[in-house]
Amino acid sequence: MNTMQQHLTDQLTTALSPMHLEVINESNNHSGSATESHFKLVVVSDYFADLKLIDRHRFINQLFKEELNHIHALAMHTYTPNEWQMKNGAPNSPQCAGGSKF
Repeated sequence: MNTMQQHLTDQLTTALSPMHLEVINESNNHSGSATESHFKLVVVSDYFADLKLIDRHRFINQLFKEELNHIHALAMHTYTPNEWQMKNGAPNSPQCAGGSKF
């Protein structure tokens, strides 16, 4: 069975050939019954070298245009290899405040 998490991983790997990739399903940190509704992406790729942050996010939003009809939240942390080395990691996700997610 192909999960959304695996699908996102496969698509990002194909599109960006990342040197580091994390696709984290954070759905269990949020209220509601959806099991694949909240994801955190950490993508490190040379592809981002000449792109502003907004353009990196636009690229990923376009890549997952159809999938975003089924995903409630997609946190994107996009870095060049140099940025990744300087940052030494992506920020932690905020805690969910609870309540309805829709």
